[in-house]
Amino acid sequence: MYMAFMKVPHFSKVCRVNVLQGVPKSSFLTEEKRARLKTNPVKVHFAEEVLVSGHSQGNSLLCMPNVLKVYLENGQTKAFKFEAHTTVKDIILTVKEKLSIRSMEYFALALEEQYNISRLHLLHEEELIQQVVQREESHDYRCLFRVCFVPKDPLDLLKEDPIAFEYLYLQSCSDVLQERFAVEMKCSSALRLAALHIQERIYACAQPQKISLKYIEKDWGIENFISPTLLRNMKGKDIKKAISFHMKRNQNLLEPRQKVM
Repeated sequence: MYMAFMKVPHFSKVCRVNVLQGVPKSSFLTEEKRARLKTNPVKVHFAEEVLVSGHSQGNSLLCMPNVLKVYLENGQTKAFKFEAHTTVKDIILTVKEKLSIRSMEYFALALEEQYNISRLHLLHEEELIQQVVQREESHDYRCLFRVCFVPKDPLDLLKEDPIAFEYLYLQSCSDVLQERFAVEMKCSSALRLAALHIQERIYACAQPQKISLKYIEKDWGIENFISPTLLRNMKGKDIKKAISFHMKRNQNLLEPRQKVM
């Protein structure tokens, strides 16, 4: 599995909004979890299914005054209403409860530079959200909830916390597609990851397992699974042939919902 990280400054900046349409709802939140969370309220208000169409007074961090935008690695954008005393840790704990993540020691809020996505700035847990959004440079950043401290062995994480492992997997796929840390990677690894990503999407959407690549290309877009560099450097028919091969191979090796490279 591909995963990369980098040294970052001790604190930062934030956000802009692009809500990806057509992405299936995350499998993280079930009706059972929603019901349980209603009886166990958290400190920060979590506004579900918030779609953002503009900025709040030029600040890319905000949906509206006192509502922070946070990007999740499952393609969703979530909104958190904060008060003067709300800290970064409060936001993290709210996401933890909503996604039912147990292994929170790997997660943090990070601010991504709008024009250089390879640069991420970690936010300290005790930092006040009010102070973060009031910085002059905040319009140049967006706020991400990420795995920032990678486990030594991802398979151990799979055993300890499958939901956290799935989040790491989705984040890795996203980083590869965006070419966040490196434009170049082994072609075979990128294609195998693309095949695995497609199969995960099929399971999440409850689609027939023998779904055709033509359907995937038309309805989902092959660019949502293959990086721009690979699309430029390989013929379409060669990409489809390789993905079909790896999908068949993965089907024989993996149990449903298991993601092992």
